[in-house]
Amino acid sequence: MCNRKLGNFVVALAVVMAAAVATQASTAWAEEEDGGEERTWTVAVIADLNGPYGSKEYNHHVHAAVEWIRDELQPDLVVCAGDMVAGQREGLPYAAMWEVFHEVVTDEFAAAGIPLAVTPGNHDASEQPRFWEERIEFARQWKMRRPQLSYVDDAFYPFHYAFVMGPALFVSLDGTGIGDLDDAQIQWLDRVLEENRHLEVSILLSHVPQYAVAQGREIEIFNDDRLAELMQRHDVDMMISGHHHAYYPARRDGTFFLHASALGSGVRTLIGEEQARRRNVAVVELSADGIESVRAYESPDFDEVVDHSGLPESVGDGELKIWREDVAPQSGH
Repeated sequence: MCNRKLGNFVVALAVVMAAAVATQASTAWAEEEDGGEERTWTVAVIADLNGPYGSKEYNHHVHAAVEWIRDELQPDLVVCAGDMVAGQREGLPYAAMWEVFHEVVTDEFAAAGIPLAVTPGNHDASEQPRFWEERIEFARQWKMRRPQLSYVDDAFYPFHYAFVMGPALFVSLDGTGIGDLDDAQIQWLDRVLEENRHLEVSILLSHVPQYAVAQGREIEIFNDDRLAELMQRHDVDMMISGHHHAYYPARRDGTFFLHASALGSGVRTLIGEEQARRRNVAVVELSADGIESVRAYESPDFDEVVDHSGLPESVGDGELKIWREDVAPQSGH
């Protein structure tokens, strides 16, 4: 089970080394003074912006979301849970696709002084060996567009890495495939979480989720017992993921699982429902006391907040069951 993943880890390491010729200049992001206990940090969450294979266009939901985040929300950070371009097919114009993404998304946030932290998706940098060219291009693109953040471990950037913002540790995982993470990444995550236990908040970023929420993607998850154990042992506050194209704020074993909606094509229906819900952008507010709130604003006007009470009280069964963030029980035991 682990040999394949270990092989993929070696491939990822080779990709990072191959992309080392790209610029690596990055200055530490100077954190603002907390200004007392009232200081809060705002994080916008986006995911799955891509269209059809090879597409070099983005729909109006993506454009509207970027404009709203940039001009109205003005967060401290934007995180993208993967699938920024429409790859995972050989022979596509990878560089040209990324050029359009940067024009529509990256450069807009950069011009506004809003850092964008990304985690790889299966359409950006699939772990499958036949898509090695996409992984090289992903590394090249983000070495050039490396955001100014306070990194605490960037040896494997942009695949998996960690940084600090205010009271929070953010850890990006290289989670583009289903099943267990590779042994080396599990060991790395354990070390990073342990070394940063003094921080009040810890948030994991991954494309593939630990638990399923969308119809048709019930088996496209990690369901990694070692990852679950690490999250419990290190009191991880939140895991942000994409891939399922459906918004669902959940809890299990003390961790908040934020499943992000797709902004691009292919929105999906939650397990147990009959139709897909509207696209949205999730917003996380955090402080030195922890995560203060999680809300989702619906596209394209972003003036309506998703009513969590209207979402299913739970999703999944047995060991894969998760509960809506405001519903008890919130333990998997």
